[in-house]
Amino acid sequence: MSFEKPAVVIDNGSYSIKAGFACDNHPVSIFRTLIGRPSSLNGSYGNKYYEVYIGDDALSQDNLELSQPIEKGTIVHWDNMERIWHQVYYKELKVAPEDRSVILACGSNSNMEEKIKCCEVFFETFNAPSVCIQSQSVLAMYGSGTTTGLCVDVGHDTTDVAPIYEGKMIAYAYINTGLAGSQISDYLEKCLSGRYILSDFKSPLDYESIKKSCLYITENCAVTRNNYIRKYKLPSGEEIDTSNEAFMASELIFQPDLVKGEKTGFVPLHEAIVNASLKCDPEIRKEMFEAIVPCGGLTMIPGFNNRLQVELEYCLSSPFNILSSSEQYAVSWLGGATFAGLSETMKIWVQKKQFEDYGGRIVRNKFF
Repeated sequence: MSFEKPAVVIDNGSYSIKAGFACDNHPVSIFRTLIGRPSSLNGSYGNKYYEVYIGDDALSQDNLELSQPIEKGTIVHWDNMERIWHQVYYKELKVAPEDRSVILACGSNSNMEEKIKCCEVFFETFNAPSVCIQSQSVLAMYGSGTTTGLCVDVGHDTTDVAPIYEGKMIAYAYINTGLAGSQISDYLEKCLSGRYILSDFKSPLDYESIKKSCLYITENCAVTRNNYIRKYKLPSGEEIDTSNEAFMASELIFQPDLVKGEKTGFVPLHEAIVNASLKCDPEIRKEMFEAIVPCGGLTMIPGFNNRLQVELEYCLSSPFNILSSSEQYAVSWLGGATFAGLSETMKIWVQKKQFEDYGGRIVRNKFF
């Protein structure tokens, strides 16, 4: 099977959707995975006409009830997810879905029922000619030029450490640390609201913006604070000092119990990587360490890769290699674009006729 037109590649992230074509080296569109409806409806969505706002548009409007269709890597609201995919095809990529095969990057913990439902939507609603579903962790390896290694996906509401061997995830060795971007946002909010009277500001604090502009990670946490002053400028022009919060929030990734001052149940990232590798067969651990692939939005925090290198050097006696990239936030999407172009992966795709004939059975056979 070969594609007459480049396949559509969609990375279904909890925080943002990345979409584009398999012929490109960067997503065409990246927007928030959000649906906004007027809060005045009070859930009575079918009774009268109303406008639905999608993605970043939902954030720019007032008095909206916001919904995230993906939570912790799992699709929880299918109608809203379908609207987002509709937005991808018709407004972002401007292509007819029946003309393009599609590859979906799903969460590492996505179950078979979710994959079958995705196929139903794309075949029956969008009339796609063929569909392929792979985990974000697997595709991140392809996006880094390998098929075996440890994927470290630090996202908005999950942090997944997934060993991948020859393009397949070793499910029994998968570890979720329990801490991700949403917990860091909560920590920032708690600390800043405790230090400032937020009602005194003319503009509300945007904690996601503070994360992007202020956070950093040092190789050695015993640093001179004067070298790391961080200030955040509000839209109103007011400035607040976020030096302490920016430092401590990032340290949560590697020292959650120390930062919180209590037992959190979160697994430090470097420990999760070591534990995941120890769950794998000893014969393949050396190969795993040859490609440790960080991906996800939080891995773009300045200093992340250097700190991970330092922490793993303390934990591991064997050599290892971190495959860093300037586009770690999109490496899973890039892997999907690479995967769609490989002739040896064509047998994994599900054709529309196959799904009509065999239903969920063909999905179980292809995407085990």
